[in-house]
Amino acid sequence: MTAMDGGERLDESPAALNSVLERPHAEGRARPLEEIFPLRGDVGRARLMQEAWRAFAVGMAGRVAAAFGDGRSPPEIAYAIGEVVHNSFRTRGLTLTSYELRRLVAELLVQRPTSGPLVQFASEPSTGGATTWTGDASAPPPAVADAVFAGPPSRLVTVTPRELSDVVAKVRAGLAGDPFGLPRKVVIDAIASALDGSPSDERDRLARLALSELCGLGPIDRLWTDGSIRAVFVNGPDTLYVEREGVIEPSPERFRDDAHLKEVIDRLVRQKTSPAVAISLRDGSEGVVLFPPAAPAGPVLALRRGEPGEATLERLVGAARLSRPMADLLRIATRSRLNVLVVGPGKAGKTALLAALARDLGDARVVTLAPHREFRWTSAAKVELIASPQAPLDALLAAGLRLRPDLLVVDALQPSDALALCNLLSAGARGVVAAGEAQAMAGVPRQSVDVLVSVERLHGSFVVAAIEDATGVQLFAHQKGGGFQRRTATASFAGTVHKAGYGEALSSVLR
Repeated sequence: MTAMDGGERLDESPAALNSVLERPHAEGRARPLEEIFPLRGDVGRARLMQEAWRAFAVGMAGRVAAAFGDGRSPPEIAYAIGEVVHNSFRTRGLTLTSYELRRLVAELLVQRPTSGPLVQFASEPSTGGATTWTGDASAPPPAVADAVFAGPPSRLVTVTPRELSDVVAKVRAGLAGDPFGLPRKVVIDAIASALDGSPSDERDRLARLALSELCGLGPIDRLWTDGSIRAVFVNGPDTLYVEREGVIEPSPERFRDDAHLKEVIDRLVRQKTSPAVAISLRDGSEGVVLFPPAAPAGPVLALRRGEPGEATLERLVGAARLSRPMADLLRIATRSRLNVLVVGPGKAGKTALLAALARDLGDARVVTLAPHREFRWTSAAKVELIASPQAPLDALLAAGLRLRPDLLVVDALQPSDALALCNLLSAGARGVVAAGEAQAMAGVPRQSVDVLVSVERLHGSFVVAAIEDATGVQLFAHQKGGGFQRRTATASFAGTVHKAGYGEALSSVLR
């Protein structure tokens, strides 16, 4: 965090500063140890641990990369990485606890995404042909996360303020090198200095816009914060188009010149392997960049937003929509057949979270019920039911349960559906994950729900704001400026989870 005049602060957390292009740690450095797990107890050991982790990130990258080779299975890869981590810390006089070792191995595994799950359980169903994001060696995995500035007040995004150009120029002049290659805090401090004396009501917005220009995707970030825009097309520095509700229309946004466009393209594509380079974003969005000679007039970019039904837990964690322990907890909940309610306003990511949970179960038997087609991915074990005026959602609830699913996913519940859901839960239904707005869920008895997930809109996207048990106790919560925090190590549904065989996994997630 960098102090701003008048008590305002520019949040340095990844959730606040991510642009379309995720680069939370400059120059590919590993996350600080205190962001992976809390450093408790002896202060001297904590300092040695931090030093050992920094040394490991610098000196052992090759050993970790080698662990992914030779056709090893996911468990073999995890074991090999664990051995490297254990031996590296032991040579520095540090013996890791089993929890510390597991968290560090998980951190290293996510740096090289695999097709396996976030957490491996015994008797885990195979993923079959389900598609997951695997990264792209030709481009760093940018995340369509929160825009680094507040959304525009109107449907059309406003043109960048004139003052922004002056701020960006001043910051560049004061930095030794390309801002994109410098530590994030250095850039934030330089922006704060450049804005010293500016009106307080504009300072935060200008700071976020400047950070996007210097470390993000500039005009593309400003467009992407408008959720109604489904795609962006860049034909040149002064020609940008957007797709909204199926209609392609010109955008008022512009790049300053060819050099500005090239700078942003280079952030998306670090290694140009061919005249056409595909881009995969962590939220499921995809794009392509065409280079000369295929595009003789200069680079051409097309970026299309991922649909909610294409979300996966891996992508949502990577985009900072929820933390990895929160995702692990929800995975345990679905496998233990707990009843889960997801509550939040419209356009707050409820459908994306439900899709991620359903897809995570692989070839388990899943029944989806919704008035839309977001859950239409191909899976032999999945049954998709569509609600309509001729077949209302409340009438289909009981029918969906008769199909004997491992997970019944119900989206877009309305107040008129609440009674049918209450009857279903009161009759002892298990493995129900339902989502709706607060007024639709108001009539559902709290004691009939094992887990309550609250989601909120945040800077054009969404965040999982809290996870509670049936008694209302918060297990996890998101704090603005403070990121995701674990609240308690006990849950009212622990007995059910233990009977399902996931008690040890739950204890690991909550401690």
